[in-house]
Amino acid sequence: MKKQEVPESSPFKHEQADDSPGFLLWKLTTLWQRKLASIFDEFSITQTQFAIMASLLWFEQQRESPTQARLVEHAKIDKMTLSKAIRKLEETGLVNRESSAIDTRSIQVRFTANGRKLIHQAIVAVERADDEFFSDLTEQQLESYKALTLSIIAGNNP
Repeated sequence: MKKQEVPESSPFKHEQADDSPGFLLWKLTTLWQRKLASIFDEFSITQTQFAIMASLLWFEQQRESPTQARLVEHAKIDKMTLSKAIRKLEETGLVNRESSAIDTRSIQVRFTANGRKLIHQAIVAVERADDEFFSDLTEQQLESYKALTLSIIAGNNP
């Protein structure tokens, strides 16, 4: 198939839509979110809530402080969205918020027993989906993908 040139009057700089890295990211993200939507529905949580809870478990295992500020930085979720999602997780009995014993200005987020059980199950399901989703890549391609993605994240980190 012959590539068509972009007309001079066009705002597009690419000859093919898939030449745009942003459009490729959009398509990849859409496919990934579609794959995960059924998993999150099964657990009655959103993707944002999953990211928060998975980060909390990660913090516990790494012995890091589970503060809201740390969650914002780690999961790249804006403060308002994070606060609303934590409030919803609290309402559904999956987490609790409490003032830090070390810094009373800091709010720590902790699992309830139900929340801990749910996130363990959800992580297993998401990691299985992860393996399936990226199964078309060789090990070397997957390592390159992760390295490139981390580089883009680092270059765009405010």
